[in-house]
Amino acid sequence: MYIKHTVHIPHSIDACVAAVARGPRTWFPDLEDDSRSRVGVKVAGIAVRKRVAVELGSLIKDGSWAEVPITWKATAARPFFPSFSGKVQLAPVDPTVTRLTVSGMYKPPLGRLGMELDDAVMHNVAEATVRGLAESISRQLGRSTA
Repeated sequence: MYIKHTVHIPHSIDACVAAVARGPRTWFPDLEDDSRSRVGVKVAGIAVRKRVAVELGSLIKDGSWAEVPITWKATAARPFFPSFSGKVQLAPVDPTVTRLTVSGMYKPPLGRLGMELDDAVMHNVAEATVRGLAESISRQLGRSTA
């Protein structure tokens, strides 16, 4: 299943790319030991998060845009949680604004039952997770470039 969320950061593309180039701790939220984090959603204002093993690829720059490949998998009870493979992309909107997009594919767990649950409700959870991640990365980059 494909998911994506885009936000704008009130900083130049050059400033955002420079922050990403300094390493994942400057921009990826809640990163522990460069390979673990937590992802999730808020339900009634309460964070419901899952610890995941994160793999961040090398920064790729091409002309005016840049991206970092990203994957994550649950660190426990893996058969019950989806894995994600995608990218974090930065592109200029104008000289002072950068568009950040988190996009990728996730595979619902539990086979056919997981697909049915995904259709019923879990796709909304996946979208909210990617939205929360994009917004968190945006805030981190905003602090790192200020």
